[in-house]
Amino acid sequence: MNELDINHLIDNKTGRQSRLIFHEKQIYELEQERLFGRCWLFLAHDCQLPEPGDYFRTFMGEDEVLVIRQKDKSINAFLNTCTHRGNRICKADQGNARSFVCSYHGWSFGADGSLVGVPLEEEAYHNQLDKSKFGLRKVARVASYKGLIFGNFDPEAPSLEDYLGDIKWYLDVWLDAMPEGSELIGTTQKIEYAVNWKMPVENVCGDGYHAGWAHAGVMTVAASMNVGLSVGNTDMDASLGASITGMNGHSVLAILDGYAGYAFYPDPSRAISYLDTNRHTAIDRLGEFRGRNLWGANQNITIFPNLQILPGLNWLRVYHPRGPGKIEMWTWAMVEKEMPDDLKQMILDNVCRTFGGAGMFDNDDGDNFVASTRLNQGWQTRQQDVYWNMAVDMGKEHSRPEMPGVVSEGLVCEQNQRYFYRRWQEVMSAQSWADIPNYNGLEEARATEQR
Repeated sequence: MNELDINHLIDNKTGRQSRLIFHEKQIYELEQERLFGRCWLFLAHDCQLPEPGDYFRTFMGEDEVLVIRQKDKSINAFLNTCTHRGNRICKADQGNARSFVCSYHGWSFGADGSLVGVPLEEEAYHNQLDKSKFGLRKVARVASYKGLIFGNFDPEAPSLEDYLGDIKWYLDVWLDAMPEGSELIGTTQKIEYAVNWKMPVENVCGDGYHAGWAHAGVMTVAASMNVGLSVGNTDMDASLGASITGMNGHSVLAILDGYAGYAFYPDPSRAISYLDTNRHTAIDRLGEFRGRNLWGANQNITIFPNLQILPGLNWLRVYHPRGPGKIEMWTWAMVEKEMPDDLKQMILDNVCRTFGGAGMFDNDDGDNFVASTRLNQGWQTRQQDVYWNMAVDMGKEHSRPEMPGVVSEGLVCEQNQRYFYRRWQEVMSAQSWADIPNYNGLEEARATEQR
């Protein structure tokens, strides 16, 4: 797949997309190399690895990795595969260990990835095996941002801070509003879906359009607060929300009322009390606008390519690709450490009620995602294009100088999806990081929207 082919798949000016991007094996393999092989990918949260020897098993694309807290409290990550015959060395999801022993031939590896033991090393290898050459392959770079741990296979990639860029301004609303920060609670909810990994990402990153239709049942019962949309999308108060993007593929879909994140709780009074009690702290730490309008509101935050965080609904999710038509979707409840235990439990219960295997939202979305992926298997069907062309060239940006990025009024405009796929196209067609543009300012991002 050459650069010309990639550039032909998406037309940013019209919002046209070829369906090949959702089912073509060759495109998927290039995604493994160029997206998941060189973007910063979420690995774990600090709270999951509090002590030396703690480990967490996860994935970077389809590469299985082991994230391990070192003796000096730093974090390293390694491919979870034995360097002898390729077997998985750790089968547990997480735990604490001094070493990891391969169940196939007994090779053992230290927490630092070094090969420390080989059965019959003298008798079978005649002491000629150079163990220093057979340690676990280390993920080139590991870094964290306020509790979120990321890994990157590409040593030439920009720093994590530079990669995140302006999205940090929005992330801090959830990660840094309270002095003790945030944490993940509960176990990992893991679900397999027969969908292309990009479909749930594009849906959460900016698709306010579907909410009143796909989630009409949930919207009907969620009458506790105004969330800016109506059942069937027959009405929308655009002043309550904003779509923000132009930040190197990262984006935010935000309600701006400071409370609506808890609109889908059976009884939001406990959460509202917490927000009211601590509002002054959030304002002191984040400033007036973020502390009053964003903290406590619903935000759909997308970190390109496959991490999403929803403050208010209070979950963190990563999509692990398993082929062009399959994903593993991992979800956790995310809370502020200073929240009282009863509120944390309420949040955990609500995350399970609204998202995950039994979740009202995920069951609605999953059916649509599966159909949109499955239908691409038809030869005639996949000759047709699909479109993200809502309000192209309509100039919906409004003036909010305090908010980084390209900001458009309302939750329904499809600009976030267009920017997501524009970044997908840029990274996929580039030979190296030197060829990938970095949008440092609003005007530069706007100027390139028509490319």
